[in-house]
Amino acid sequence: MFRALTGVKAQYGDLSLMAVSEFDEWRVVVHAPGLVIQGARQYGQAKAKEHAMMLAKTFLQEMRPEGTQEVPELDWQPTGPQDWLVWKG
Repeated sequence: MFRALTGVKAQYGDLSLMAVSEFDEWRVVVHAPGLVIQGARQYGQAKAKEHAMMLAKTFLQEMRPEGTQEVPELDWQPTGPQDWLVWKG
């Protein structure tokens, strides 16, 4: 089943960060070509954004240490009709 996402997204280099509302929890996903990191569910949009940034920072420190910098303040935008989540039931 496919369904549109309701939440926020931000771009950091080639990493796309998403925090998506699912009922009373927020799902956190960081993805790039050939990469999908699913974070822990969070209770609240602010916590979900913070968790997504932590995942991106940790990934960059561990996998790309040569260019690691602090994750800047991200420009979070609302998700739109082009953002989808594949849900396997």
